[in-house]
Amino acid sequence: MTGASTPPLEVRYASRRALLSSAKTERGALTLFVPTPHKVAQGECVRLMVTLADADGRFEIEGTALTWTQAGGRDGVGGFLANFAGDHKRRAAEMIAVCAQRPLSMGTASRERVVLRVRCQLKLTDEKFPGELRDLSQTGAFVVGRQFGKRKVGEPVWLKVQGGLFGLGGTWLEARVIWQGKKGEEPGLGLRFMSNEAKQASAIQGLLEDASREAQGPPPG
Repeated sequence: MTGASTPPLEVRYASRRALLSSAKTERGALTLFVPTPHKVAQGECVRLMVTLADADGRFEIEGTALTWTQAGGRDGVGGFLANFAGDHKRRAAEMIAVCAQRPLSMGTASRERVVLRVRCQLKLTDEKFPGELRDLSQTGAFVVGRQFGKRKVGEPVWLKVQGGLFGLGGTWLEARVIWQGKKGEEPGLGLRFMSNEAKQASAIQGLLEDASREAQGPPPG
């Protein structure tokens, strides 16, 4: 296993496009093909220092090898497949956003998220917990809370914004946990909405619009 004192594995992609073609998101999981001749065992924890030939910057992320290093992997280039969880998944998503030349807040999301602070409730199994909604898009959200316990990726959850705000009061929004960890210093859950109902989509859009207006401040008088 790779320890904290072990130097990170230097990985260089030929271009931003090359990195994007090596990444994949499916059902909340984020995987990346890592081109390297370095021998890595399946299940090994790996620290990666990623650089790009056509862009400045270095990205340090930590993940788990899903495969052993293959001598002739993708497109004839050796390497292994890695996945990421928690805060390192967020960092990997931000790296992908940079390569796609999108705002960092988008990560791998198909729509940009807005930052906000709204009280909410989460229903996990048969228990309800208070929380605070910290960012939101039409496809997902991040909810802060310290009482959630250890949750599984893919676990169903229901979210309700408190106070009847934005047309969401009394409506439980169906979602699934896609990651658990910290954004900054605050622990919480990354959620992906599952329902395609028009009522839910409309309510979320209303919240997004109100949050955007609040962030911009009052119009000049």
